[in-house]
Amino acid sequence: MGGKQTLACYRSPMTATIDFVAFDDDRDACLLVLVEEGPLAGSVEDHLRALQERLYDCLEAALDGQVAERFPRAANMKVVVRVDCYGVPRKEVDEFIERFSEGVLAQPDFSSSSSRWVRSFEFEVNHDNIQ
Repeated sequence: MGGKQTLACYRSPMTATIDFVAFDDDRDACLLVLVEEGPLAGSVEDHLRALQERLYDCLEAALDGQVAERFPRAANMKVVVRVDCYGVPRKEVDEFIERFSEGVLAQPDFSSSSSRWVRSFEFEVNHDNIQ
């Protein structure tokens, strides 16, 4: 399954834009893929703040059951939030995702134990260049 998905979030008035949804049978996981493309129009900090908001919205959509509602197979699966990067600053994005994942998983509001829809969360980053 795939294609850009826009899901309403119950926890906030925002919507989550997930660029691609896929399933990894080997890991028994639902992959929520966010695509980040460069070159960046503004500062790296502004870009990372916008990415942070997308990540929070993505987590909320999974925790609130919006992902499982749209993709019933995703219910109670491990959710892998993968950020696919094309032409963005590698070091800054990698460091940001590491800090974000450590911090967000420690917050009770974003714990998979608070949701019947998500078994656990993981984060991944992939980098490539558009030719």
